[in-house]
Amino acid sequence: MRQFRIVTTLVTAIGMALSSGGIGAQSDRPLEPAEVERALIVFQSALNERWSYRHANGANFDSAIAVLQTKAGDGMSVDELGLELHRILALGMDGHSGVVGYRLPGKRFLPFLMEPLGDRFVAIATNRSAFLADGFPFVTEIDGRDLGEWCRAAAVMVPRGSPQLLRYRSVSVLRNLEFVRGRMGLPQRDSVDVVLARDDGAARKRLTLPVANASPSYGVWPRDSSRILPGNVGYLRLPNMVKEFTDREIRKWMPRFRKTAGLIVDVRDNNGGDRDALLLLYSFLAAPGDPPRVFTAAAYRLHPAHPDSHLATNHRMFRKDAAEWSDAQRRVVAAFATTFKPEWDLPAGQFSDWHYMALTRLDDPTVYHYARPTVVLLNGRCFSATDIFLAGLKGMKNVTLLGSPSSGGSAFTQEVVIGDTPIRLRIGSMASFQADGRLFDGHGITPDVVVEPAPDYFIGGTDRVLAEAIRRLGRKRRSP
Repeated sequence: MRQFRIVTTLVTAIGMALSSGGIGAQSDRPLEPAEVERALIVFQSALNERWSYRHANGANFDSAIAVLQTKAGDGMSVDELGLELHRILALGMDGHSGVVGYRLPGKRFLPFLMEPLGDRFVAIATNRSAFLADGFPFVTEIDGRDLGEWCRAAAVMVPRGSPQLLRYRSVSVLRNLEFVRGRMGLPQRDSVDVVLARDDGAARKRLTLPVANASPSYGVWPRDSSRILPGNVGYLRLPNMVKEFTDREIRKWMPRFRKTAGLIVDVRDNNGGDRDALLLLYSFLAAPGDPPRVFTAAAYRLHPAHPDSHLATNHRMFRKDAAEWSDAQRRVVAAFATTFKPEWDLPAGQFSDWHYMALTRLDDPTVYHYARPTVVLLNGRCFSATDIFLAGLKGMKNVTLLGSPSSGGSAFTQEVVIGDTPIRLRIGSMASFQADGRLFDGHGITPDVVVEPAPDYFIGGTDRVLAEAIRRLGRKRRSP
C-alpha cells in the first residue's frame, strides 16, 4: 500500500472519529473483562515493540495503561475502549497516530467552523459565505466558558505535537460539541451560546444558535486552481500530494510557466500524500549543475514486519552505503552524515541504521530549469508529505517559504488490529528528522517569511498571504 493511501485514510479516519464519531465504526457492543485485557496486551505490546515515537517525549504510557486496566475491571464497550486507547496514544507526539474503529459519544455538533489565526479563532459559517456575525470575526466564548478552556478539553484527543498541530486538531475535535461538553461538565442543550469579538477586541456580540445534527466539514482552503496571475506570475496550486494529481498538475503547468516572471507554489491546507511532487518540482527548480540535496534523515523501528527495504519504496530513503546511490549522491550523503546530529538520541538496539533522502534532478527531457524567483505558501494544515515537500525546497536558491508554520509530521504509519475487537491502532514506524536535527513532529517547517492571513480570507475575502507573495516577486523583478 502506498504512503498516500495510508496517510489520507488515517487523516480521514481520525477526522471522522473526532467529529461525527464514526470511523468505519462497528455497532457498539460490550466487551468482557478478558477481551479488554487481551486488547490491552496487544495495544501495549504494539507501543513497546513497533512504535517509532514510543520514547520520543517521555510520556508514561505504561502508567496510563495500568489505570485503564483497573478502570476496565468489569469490562467496557468497544466505543469506551477505543476512546480510552486514543487518549493514551495522544500522550505521545506522533501526529500520524490514532485509534479507529470506534465512535465518540454525542449527536450534537457545532453549527459553525473555526479557523486558527495566531492565538485567536475565526468563526465562520459552514459554507464559508460569511462570519457568524458581520464585523465580529473572532469567537471568545462558547456556553459561557472561555475558548481556551474548550481547546484544553479537546486537546486530550490530540497528539502532543507542534503548537500549530495542537491548535488545528483541537478545533477539529471541538466540532463534536456534545463530547466536549461532557468532558467540561456542561449541560447538553439543543442550542449553543457564542460570544464574538471585533478585530480590535473593543466590542462583543452574543448569539444563541441551534446545534447541528451533523459535523461541519472544513475541506481544503483556498479553493483555487493553477493559472497565470496578472503580472505574468505563475500560480501552481497543490491541495494534496497524491502522485496522480501532482504529476499531472506540475507537468501541465510548468511548461506554461516557462516565461513567467516568477512562480508561486501554494500548498496551504495540503495534508500530505506522496513524495513524488517534491522530486518532480525540485527537478524544475534546481540548476543542471547543482549537487544532490540531502535534507532529511530517518530510521525505522526494528520489527519482523518491517523489512530491510522498509523506507526505500515509499519514502525513497536509503542507508549511507546503499547501492542505489550514484557516486555524487554517495559523496553528499556521506558528508551530511558526518555533521547530522539528531535532537533525540534513538534508543539503542531499537532502530535501523540511518537512512537519507537525496534530491537529484530527474533525467527527463521535458524538465527544464526554472530560474526565476519562487515563493511557496504554507500554513498550519500542511502535514506529512507536505512537511517533506517544504523541507526539501527550503533553503534552495531563489525559493522563499512564506506563510505560517506547518503542523509537522513524518512517520510511515502501520496498522495493528487490537485483539478480537474492531478497534485498530495506527502508529508511526519511522522516526524522521530535518537537516538541522529537529524532528518533523513537534516542530513543523518554519517559513522564511511569516505572514498571517486576514480574517476575511477564510470566507473568500482578502488573501494577504498571496498578495504578499505577488508583491515580493514584483519587487525582485524590478531589482537590478
